Amino acid sequence: MSFEGAGWKKTAINIKIPIHNRADNPGVHDYLTADLYHRPLVSVIKEKLANERHDELFHYQPYELLWNRGQSETPIRVHGELYTSEAFIQAHRELQESPPEPGCDLERVVVALMFWSDSTHLASFGNSKLWPCYMFFGNESKYRRCKPSCRLCSHVAYFNHLPDSFKDFATRHFGGKGPSADFMAHCHRELFHAQWDVLLDDEFVEAYKHGIVIRCCDGIERRFYPRIFTYSADYPEKALLATIRNLGGCPCPRCLIPKSRVQNLGLSRDMKQRQTLARIDDDARQSKVTISRSLIYDRGYGVRSNAVENLLKEHSLVPT
Repeated sequence: MSFEGAGWKKTAINIKIPIHNRADNPGVHDYLTADLYHRPLVSVIKEKLANERHDELFHYQPYELLWNRGQSETPIRVHGELYTSEAFIQAHRELQESPPEPGCDLERVVVALMFWSDSTHLASFGNSKLWPCYMFFGNESKYRRCKPSCRLCSHVAYFNHLPDSFKDFATRHFGGKGPSADFMAHCHRELFHAQWDVLLDDEFVEAYKHGIVIRCCDGIERRFYPRIFTYSADYPEKALLATIRNLGGCPCPRCLIPKSRVQNLGLSRDMKQRQTLARIDDDARQSKVTISRSLIYDRGYGVRSNAVENLLKEHSLVPT
């Protein structure tokens, strides 16, 4: 089945494989994994905004939804749609308060992207697998997004796993010894993020920063800014996305609460600690990851060597 010519592209994915100094063939080796079949995200956005069937119920502006019980003096905030959420309203506010593009007075609109992926076995017997990635638009109602008949789901990629031949490749470089589970997990993580690097290409980054001008179905030109709001996945994929260890000492992708305190889930003090111990991609974290990658790729240390573990283990970080 060919996808090319129907808005799909095929991109070869090459990753760097670090073989530690104690192996028979140490060094960093290139490995060509497989072709990634994907659709450029900006082209999917343009296609969506040119669709007359979807335009009427596409929300260009967020708003607060309030409910008044009649006798109540204070209306109650209703939470249900992404375009009525505080996150969307805050993103819209930040965009309107930011400096406009030089010489442009067009209306600026947030395009809310919502991703979903799940690796799936296709048969009860055999190794056939598929890893699709879908994209929804949060500017549309969840009550329509959940209806297959509305066709609001955009298929954007088929992710690849490491091929079976990769173990043979690694075994040859390790001198006949099979690769460790930690090494395989690292290479799997590198492959996954290399594929997302293709999806979040220069065209998407340019649109994220400066917007894209599109003439909408009502004949009005607007400048649209894509923003990623959600990514729905199971826990192993969340750990893969957040570049943390699967069920590590700090297993949550969003906070640094240790595994020893997981039983407090739902308590008031747990809710407070989620905020005070939130994961932040600050300079300190990035520095640890950069140094660990230098140890692995430049100095030939193992993925789980003591030097790397001393940097990353405390917060369940990984060298990706």
